Amino acid sequence: MDDKLWYKTASQKDAYTTSWNLREVIYLHLWRITWTLFYRTTPKHFFNQWRLLLLKLFGAKISGQPFVFPSSKIFAPWLLTLGHKSCLGPHSEVYNLGPVILEERVTISQYSYLCNGTHDLSLENMPLMIGKMVIGNNVFIGAKSLLLPGIKIGRYAVVGAGAVVARNVDEYDIVAGNPATFIKRRIINK
Repeated sequence: MDDKLWYKTASQKDAYTTSWNLREVIYLHLWRITWTLFYRTTPKHFFNQWRLLLLKLFGAKISGQPFVFPSSKIFAPWLLTLGHKSCLGPHSEVYNLGPVILEERVTISQYSYLCNGTHDLSLENMPLMIGKMVIGNNVFIGAKSLLLPGIKIGRYAVVGAGAVVARNVDEYDIVAGNPATFIKRRIINK
């Protein structure tokens, strides 16, 4: 088992049994209903505070003033941390089966997919494995990128459009491609 991922539950009976407890399943259903009726149907700019309030009510940790587009989709708000001035772009999806932390001034561009869960395919019961995904300050994630479970993106890094990130990205690195590989260092002009 990868050292940055762990099993969601100690023992999952089989591949068809959920690893979520009853309370979590109820919260997931309530959130899905709330998202459908009261989150995704709101106007883009005028209801950002409302969407942030809904996320907070479902346990998201929010600091400062992030922006979430109404078409952004979050699987489990209680496993999400959003920092000041961070943005979940149009149609971005945070499939956070484990904790996902977006620090300050993080941009998740349109149609990006943050996937923080997988299965241990070496076992017959294929237990759910989760990690802790951390995206550092001032990171830019390009459109249609895919970030895989348990990765860490260092501050000021850039992930190019359409990249598939399966490994940690160091501070100030620009990566692109499938799998994402180092392109060059990001230079910030003052």
